[in-house]
Amino acid sequence: MRKFLLSLVASSALMISIPAQTTISFEASEGFTVGDITGQKANINTFKGSTVSTPNTAFVTSQRASSGTNSVRLINDFQGINSGIYIFDFPSYSKTSLSYDVFVPQLGGSNALFIAFTNNSQLININFNYQGEIRIADLVLGIYQTVGTFSAGNWYNVRAEVDFTQREISYYINNQLVMTGPAVGQGTSLDEIDFRIDNFGSDAYFDNLQVKDAALAVSESHAARTFRVYPNPAVDLINMDIKTQIISTEIYDAAGKKVKTIDSDIKSVDVSALPKGAYVLKVITAGEILTNKFIKK
Repeated sequence: MRKFLLSLVASSALMISIPAQTTISFEASEGFTVGDITGQKANINTFKGSTVSTPNTAFVTSQRASSGTNSVRLINDFQGINSGIYIFDFPSYSKTSLSYDVFVPQLGGSNALFIAFTNNSQLININFNYQGEIRIADLVLGIYQTVGTFSAGNWYNVRAEVDFTQREISYYINNQLVMTGPAVGQGTSLDEIDFRIDNFGSDAYFDNLQVKDAALAVSESHAARTFRVYPNPAVDLINMDIKTQIISTEIYDAAGKKVKTIDSDIKSVDVSALPKGAYVLKVITAGEILTNKFIKK
């Protein structure tokens, strides 16, 4: 990579600049083509160990996606060496929201990692490890903390809210807060992001990277407060009071597992088959992501 190769805890895709947000989801509309990602974008490169621009390391694929039709697949070669992609040239926000989706096809193989850097230090290290544990690095103590578990064969959303002024990071898995910790070092902006595996037996897929500033985060928070679902509690059907067009709707259980997805503009969802309990409803529109909670009885 450009600056950082190895560390305890050791970057990415086309950047579409829109007000207060950068989105990278490896789609043809963003200028990506299915195949080796090496050389496709000026701000993305591949690496293996200390070597950059390494062919056959990561591919844009239409095999699976959490958003749209494509994702990036990191290719395992069984060599036990870190490899993947790195992304750079991000806007500078004093409050930065980072989110991405990860898919691990099988356990017992490679660790799937997301690592972010400022211009002078490592900032974030999140590991979906070979045992099915979600681990976040405590960069002060130099250790990982296990914050949850995951299942192979499912997409998971990960989000980190970084406040460079207060030097604090909040971590979320599928919109559930799992950890808060310090933003170490003196860096005040995002410099690089890595998606990587350690090549111990399995591939990994990453998709839908989003980097936002505080203004958009506040907008989403406000939208979530005004987004109404009814009836709540619900028995068979839940309705959404939303005036914008819906791209997709997702439902997560109390453990953070996605249990239902609808990829259409439908404002009523059948929840009759869901077990009783608490759920999070996530609605994706063209301009924002809205969430709200409901109870199934």
